[in-house]
Amino acid sequence: LNIGNHDSAAALIKNGEVIRYIEQERISRNKMALGEPPIDAILACLNSEGVSIHDISAISVGMDWQSRNNIYEMSEEERDKYKKFENKDWFLPSEIFGDKLPPVYIIKHHLAHAASAYRLSGFKQCAILVVDNRGEEFSTSLGVAKNGEINFFKEINIQNSLGLFYNRAAEFTGLYGKHREVGKFMGLASYGQPTMPMPLIPSRNKILFASLPNIENESIFNSLSLRKQQFKEYFEANCFPYETGNVEEIMSYANFAASVQKALEDVLIDFVKELKEFSDIDNLVLAGGVALNCSANGKIEKSGIFKNIFIPPFPSDSGTAIGSALEVYHQLYAKEEVSKTLRVAGLGISYTQHDTILVLENYKDRIRYSILKENEMFDSVAKEISEGKIIGWVQEGFEAGPRALGYRSILADPRTRRSLIKLNLIKEREMWRPIAPSILQEQYSNFFEGNADSKYFMNVATIVKEDKRKNIPAVVHVDYTARPQVVPQKHHKYYGLISAFFKLTGVPVLCNTSFNSRGMPLVNTPKDAIDCFLERQIDVLVIGNIVIKKV
Repeated sequence: LNIGNHDSAAALIKNGEVIRYIEQERISRNKMALGEPPIDAILACLNSEGVSIHDISAISVGMDWQSRNNIYEMSEEERDKYKKFENKDWFLPSEIFGDKLPPVYIIKHHLAHAASAYRLSGFKQCAILVVDNRGEEFSTSLGVAKNGEINFFKEINIQNSLGLFYNRAAEFTGLYGKHREVGKFMGLASYGQPTMPMPLIPSRNKILFASLPNIENESIFNSLSLRKQQFKEYFEANCFPYETGNVEEIMSYANFAASVQKALEDVLIDFVKELKEFSDIDNLVLAGGVALNCSANGKIEKSGIFKNIFIPPFPSDSGTAIGSALEVYHQLYAKEEVSKTLRVAGLGISYTQHDTILVLENYKDRIRYSILKENEMFDSVAKEISEGKIIGWVQEGFEAGPRALGYRSILADPRTRRSLIKLNLIKEREMWRPIAPSILQEQYSNFFEGNADSKYFMNVATIVKEDKRKNIPAVVHVDYTARPQVVPQKHHKYYGLISAFFKLTGVPVLCNTSFNSRGMPLVNTPKDAIDCFLERQIDVLVIGNIVIKKV
């Protein structure tokens, strides 16, 4: 489990392999599951396998809340807000799960992050970089995994948190809200030049903000508010436009965003160099919320310091549900590693054709639908896309992680920039934000630089090859990068659709953005998908082999 104020999730592990992974938000429809325990997610995991809590050998939690709450030296009033996370009855209430529970194991936060990457990477040994806002007492951990064991050799405190720095920088521009929209800030950085001074510089002595007043001796709780204020004051004193929150004039922050992004990348590259020097291994895994920064990940890959890189689709806190479970499994049964490398991530709930038809009957005055054979469906939908239609696409179990990966996606033709405009209008997104491409695995090197094997989950930005930019303009960002998703044959339905589009157009790429409305999680059920389809300017909805159009 991941429990806490945000991103609660549950995962089901069987014989060392991930069977199901469900983020609470997908069921409750409360984006990021703010303030929610993962009770619905737990029940959905159990129900999907037809088991109860009493069939479970062990339960894991990916944060030591008791340790964290003691270390933070909070006031009693503040501590009361977090005390509930120590109480099993908050996330495993006895009125739902009974009084007799399997043993609950507490796994340290960064260890859970590390396990979520290493134990799904397929690497027998690797260097590990975990970077986030904060765990119990650390914000960055550098380590090595060998023979199934994870060990950290360097840990950096919360006073030097890169996640905190990046979040406060995004807040300075006015782009940061309750759902932590740092991806917008990352997209904005591509429009600017890194011309501004930053308080963050690489350092091997663990002091990353040496130019700011020293707060190393402050309690963690006090240092958080002090550091936030220091960042705000530094940005206002040194960085144009010298005041916070002018979101109406967002492009005035482009150089600021570029400077922040560059500072982050410089520090991450130095960590990666240190990991290589220490480990002398060819493989690197990344986890923690900062590992969602695909621009920085792209720079790490391009540096060539490590030959192979793996980032799971769930590097943020929700993924600690999987990581903690895999770690407990290893500790209990001493299995060295999971044999299967994670390449596709449809780990959520799936729905039958019968389920969908029952729901469609409630909308018969607003929609019409036909059921096609699979190849006929691929050809029909590919043709619709090639003619400029926008497609809602729902297949199999929903995605693990925050990014659409061809299970709950909105799709469009990458050959025209109009597709980006249409998709951003549907999503109510700013027009300067990019749209990601999905590409057939064997075609990757024809269109993009870098290693296809690091890009199954849309976590690594890379350069679009110059001679292909005019072929797929909808997915080329202002700096000529894209955040591609490599689609292997194992991803059967999505691979089939892209293959049909490739056969029709000669382009093995589709625009892919998440199937949701603004401020909402990705759709889960057929009903979620139909409601979103009817509310938005989406032309065709495909659920399984059912092709749905508006009347």
